[in-house]
Amino acid sequence: MNDSTAMNSARSEKQTRQGGGRAFHSRLEPFVDFIREQRHRRKTWQEIADLLRREKGCAITFQGVYQFYRRFVKRQSRPHWEQAAVISPAAPRKTVLASLPPGRSFNAPNPESIQLNDPTNL
Repeated sequence: MNDSTAMNSARSEKQTRQGGGRAFHSRLEPFVDFIREQRHRRKTWQEIADLLRREKGCAITFQGVYQFYRRFVKRQSRPHWEQAAVISPAAPRKTVLASLPPGRSFNAPNPESIQLNDPTNL
């Protein structure tokens, strides 16, 4: 009974959350340009994984390389708030307002020339 009481009292104490650790970074991030270059050379994912293992000393499976690169390309296509904050002060955008098209003249028909009940104008 003492053991169960001790375990219950330990659980009842409120645990403080500690967050804010380092963000996850893949070990393949330094090799993105290498992977891109190999894909441009029409290498398979297996060949790229073998080259990473031999030349760069990064042991990873071909599926890991494929999934990392697919996510990397997908993330590059979407804007990220941290990257936008860094880029915006360096290159301020100039606001471009849309212009209205030139006005067209409108010729209203003569109301007296309109004959709605005329059976010949069907």
